Amino acid sequence: MLAPMNAQAQATPVGVEIECDDSTIDINVHPEQNQPVSVSCTVTNTGTFKEQIDIDWSVDGNDFNVDVPGDTSWDIEAGDSEDFTAVFTASPRIEVKSEDFNITATVVSVTIGGDPITIPLGQFGSTAEVGGTVSSLAYSRIDLEVSNPTTRNIEVSEEESIQFTIFNDGNRIDDLEVIVVNQQELEDAGFKFVSDSFFRSTVNPSSSSEQGTILIQAPSSASSEISIQVELLAFSKLDDSDTAFSETTVRIVVAASSGGGGALGDLDSMTGENWAMIGMAGGGLIGLILLLVIISRLTKKTAGKQKIAQKEAKKAAKAERKSRKKGKKAKPVVVEESSDDDFDFDDDLDDDFDDDFDFDDL
Repeated sequence: MLAPMNAQAQATPVGVEIECDDSTIDINVHPEQNQPVSVSCTVTNTGTFKEQIDIDWSVDGNDFNVDVPGDTSWDIEAGDSEDFTAVFTASPRIEVKSEDFNITATVVSVTIGGDPITIPLGQFGSTAEVGGTVSSLAYSRIDLEVSNPTTRNIEVSEEESIQFTIFNDGNRIDDLEVIVVNQQELEDAGFKFVSDSFFRSTVNPSSSSEQGTILIQAPSSASSEISIQVELLAFSKLDDSDTAFSETTVRIVVAASSGGGGALGDLDSMTGENWAMIGMAGGGLIGLILLLVIISRLTKKTAGKQKIAQKEAKKAAKAERKSRKKGKKAKPVVVEESSDDDFDFDDDLDDDFDDDFDFDDL
């Protein structure tokens, strides 16, 4: 009689097992990428009788959750199993953390001879569980904010500061950097970087960096207006994914140089030859004025002598007519002819230039 009893005891009349594909669950909590994680599990009746098996689950903390959609209780024949799926979720944006979880399978009853027999909770090996950890993954998310994003209008050689902050919208302390993407383009256009062309800062989650500044100087000259974009890129040095960056642009307009394109050019670039040309031009102008004055004086002097000669000739003719009437021969009046040869530079010009010079003479 003892032999069958021993055999029955070794057969384990009540038994259950539970297995899951993964015991370490990682969840992406990025606000734009947050997705649940599903894990396949199996519960098996390892007893010798048909069993009713229920499953239950739990997870520590309030930021994570686990659920089993669909059936959570089955009547399973001895040696058979049922598959189910456990779905893990996490709140978006939570910090990097880990919590424990458990999934438990419990034999509620066994059916012997067609009648179900309730199994006391936890008795006779009627429970089994699987556990593990669920964790939130680290992610980087950045927002680059420029203090004054409007167009900057500046003059040649003028310095312009571009000020900004970086907001760490990720869930960990992050090493952030800002660079000028088109630095070479700006330098080719004549701009110079007075400060570094980059900025670096370590920023706590949900916080902004200290104010960053990139100082740029406009070209020293511009024959025409220059309009160019400064392209700024902020990125995480801890995350090389395609989403861990932020970018913006600032337009800079440089006005053309004053007098740009003139015949003599910028005064700063005047050479000795330029100044000599100006001197020659000024001297020629003065000489021309003097020549016009001399011609004017000569013309006036000649005209004056001609008028005097005409007056003398009229007097002589009048005197001759009177003498004819009286029957007397009049003494001829000698009239000196005016000649240009009478002009003397020493006398005439001295006399003329004793008077104040008047531009009306021109």
